Amino acid sequence: MLALALLLLTPLQTPSNIHAKQVVSTAIATMGGDHYLQANERSGNGRVYTFGSTGDLNDPGTVFWNYFRFPSDERVELTKHRSVIYIYSADRGWEITYKGVAPMLRKQLTQYQDANRHSLDVILKTWASNPQTLMLYQGLSSIDQAQVESVAFTTADGDTAVVDFSITTHLPMRVHWRREDPDTGGHYEESVIYGNWVRIGAIYTPFALDHFEGTQRVDQRFYTNVSFAPFPDSIFQPAPLGKKH
Repeated sequence: MLALALLLLTPLQTPSNIHAKQVVSTAIATMGGDHYLQANERSGNGRVYTFGSTGDLNDPGTVFWNYFRFPSDERVELTKHRSVIYIYSADRGWEITYKGVAPMLRKQLTQYQDANRHSLDVILKTWASNPQTLMLYQGLSSIDQAQVESVAFTTADGDTAVVDFSITTHLPMRVHWRREDPDTGGHYEESVIYGNWVRIGAIYTPFALDHFEGTQRVDQRFYTNVSFAPFPDSIFQPAPLGKKH
């Protein structure tokens, strides 16, 4: 397939680079190949849980609806009445509540943009297809007693991330990258663990996402339904509660 063949265009051809590209190509093919690479719209719903600094649940969780358009537009609706909404579109973000529409706090927007820039979709659909991205095989390790093989990515502008792939299913299990703490100036590893992969049509997609900052779990998201059907552009336009998008 043409999309997968692009992974072979990088000029570096060391054994580590060749092995890394093979691992990534196999993963993309397993996830659905061109069907996955060309699926730019995804929506779903489920339940999300957040955790405090001690690792305890903040609350019993809440239902959510999510709409995502690759590479960086997203709408998240929370509570059963969909009474809290976050919209990220281009370089802007909004929070919508009963109080109305308000610009998103800069820190929250920056955190989202950093996580999105290192997301599995961006790495596999954008970084991996760029001939200037360096991919190096990092060897074997384990996550929750499951054996994985890791590939380190470095883009032309110096951005980095590591993806761990299951050696049995070939599906991605974790993405992790180094992030600066805006409050302290220090650095920590941010990561997302992917699980409960389900085939939707021709595409495999994770129904469980576990988000960590360092060793601290931040949130867990469990999907009940996922769809790759298109939705209108208006989904990302901020409007007061009760207005149709």
